[in-house]
Amino acid sequence: MAAEIYSEGVISRLSQYLKYIVHLKEIGKRTVTSREISENTLINSAEVRRDLVYFGVKGKRGVGFSIDELIGTFNKILGYDRVVNIALVGAGNLGRAILNYKMLDRFGFRIEDVFDNDSEKIGKTISGKYVRNIEQAKYVIKEKNIDISIIAVPPDEAQKVADMMVAAGIKVIINYTSVPVKVPRDVKVQTTDPIEKLLHTLYYLSHTGYAT
Repeated sequence: MAAEIYSEGVISRLSQYLKYIVHLKEIGKRTVTSREISENTLINSAEVRRDLVYFGVKGKRGVGFSIDELIGTFNKILGYDRVVNIALVGAGNLGRAILNYKMLDRFGFRIEDVFDNDSEKIGKTISGKYVRNIEQAKYVIKEKNIDISIIAVPPDEAQKVADMMVAAGIKVIINYTSVPVKVPRDVKVQTTDPIEKLLHTLYYLSHTGYAT
């Protein structure tokens, strides 16, 4: 039986729920109420309760919902059960900030390779990652079967880099530039908050052959 495909709105909400409850688990909490989830994600409390009931998560009156159960349920729905490797293009200030964004590691997203076209950056280690020549991207990405790429380059380079990523077989592009990029219909482009969107796109990938 084919897996159920949920709406964009549902997956966006689940991604926000998961981000919040993972934080709670890290600080030692074991339970959470729908009201707390609502207040910290700014999602209507009635919507939160409907989602939890729909996905079969049962809470205890006066106690709330088990955080471990919630995480397990949301991970299963989103297809988040493995480390996901990412190619980062751009080792400038924005690229460094992304490399230092520790929330990526907490959710299992790993910057596997970093690429740039600046000779002063190529061959150096930045924030613990070796910077490769962008000309190597196509071969490295294909060899490692990387499906997600983050573009953190100057706006006038964005489309050129996006074209290179598509040629390398990238399925999802997280675009951190200020300009939109054009890609084929089978390639997904996402923006804004990285954790929410990476969780969102992981769901997309898990239902388009990525998990097989």
